[in-house]
Amino acid sequence: MSKMTLPIAAASLAVAILATCSVSGRSAEPIVGHVYTLDNDGSSNRVVVLNRLVDGTLTEMTGSPVATGGKGVVVPAGGDLDSQGPLRIHGKHLLAVNPGSDSIAVFEIAPSGALKPVAGSPFPSGGSHPMSLAVHGDIVYVANQAVPFANPRGAPNIAGFRLDKAGRLIPIADSTIEFPFGEGPAQVEFNATGTVLAVTAGFQTDGSVRSFAVQSNGRLKEGLGSPFKARRDSGLSGTVGFSFTADGRRIMVTNFRGSAIRVFSVDPRTAALTLEGAPYPNNQRAMCWAVLGPDGKMLYASNYVTNNVSVFSITEEDTLDLIGNSAPKRFSSSSVPDSKELRVSPDGKFLYLIGPIATQIAIFSLQSADRLPQELSEGRSPFRLKTGQWTMGLVVN
Repeated sequence: MSKMTLPIAAASLAVAILATCSVSGRSAEPIVGHVYTLDNDGSSNRVVVLNRLVDGTLTEMTGSPVATGGKGVVVPAGGDLDSQGPLRIHGKHLLAVNPGSDSIAVFEIAPSGALKPVAGSPFPSGGSHPMSLAVHGDIVYVANQAVPFANPRGAPNIAGFRLDKAGRLIPIADSTIEFPFGEGPAQVEFNATGTVLAVTAGFQTDGSVRSFAVQSNGRLKEGLGSPFKARRDSGLSGTVGFSFTADGRRIMVTNFRGSAIRVFSVDPRTAALTLEGAPYPNNQRAMCWAVLGPDGKMLYASNYVTNNVSVFSITEEDTLDLIGNSAPKRFSSSSVPDSKELRVSPDGKFLYLIGPIATQIAIFSLQSADRLPQELSEGRSPFRLKTGQWTMGLVVN
């Protein structure tokens, strides 16, 4: 080793040490991915870009939040919104709704996780108050909810678009399907192969679920048995969130009233919809949103009122077994319902849960022996957002 090599190596080591130290002196963890959410500001809606660290914790990226070019929808005191999937990552693009200005923003995602709006963004959503997005291939469907308290300019609908290589959204002719007021749509989602689009109605409804076959021209054809509507004496209503099973042949739908999941079979070709068996209760209050774990064998559901997460295992027969329920998230109580959309990290190690009213994200480890989510220690969870109101949506990569 030459005399010059040692000082250079020592200097490099010093830089490396400084680079892994936080301001507080605690060693920073490597960045392994990102989390994106909407601050839903009523004047300037923005995407908050968060670094996801190897220990599950979050830090805000320099340059965040990023303006969408539109507005959020202001939620009045005591009001509520149903929205699962208002942001989507699709290849190199991030799509985000602007519910207060009836548009969809599209960004190109840099390798660093930073966002750059594509030319022409944002694009008209084709209706009032877009709340959920579904993307498969080059087809995008948006749920325009026409929120009653926000003075909608038309009836609720779902509308279809083509996403071109440059990230522009081009309306699909005659793809718009109107819904009755008060019957959603709350969430739209494709099955794994993109042959079926499912739609739920939201917590204010009697509990409807719809399924549509996706035709070659991008338009939709409703399946036999759709819409499913819950019987008034069933004790279950308010179909809010849902997840397809990994093979796309079952839909697992949460029910806000009755706090239980119903499972439906759906034909991948015709979108015929059939209720399968009895509901699966979780013995909590107001189950809202559901997300499938990356291994396809676990289903996680958030409980709006009890502020915790329920965990179900999915059997080979596509039935559900309740593993249990997590403890309530930190700084919450049943007197302040505040648990909505949730996502699992791609490696299956962490779960992120939005508290829209408190504008914060609770962070849970999924690595305990009992398979129940365990919130990270105080100071590491929750992560509190610095901007906006009624935080909406999560995507994790």
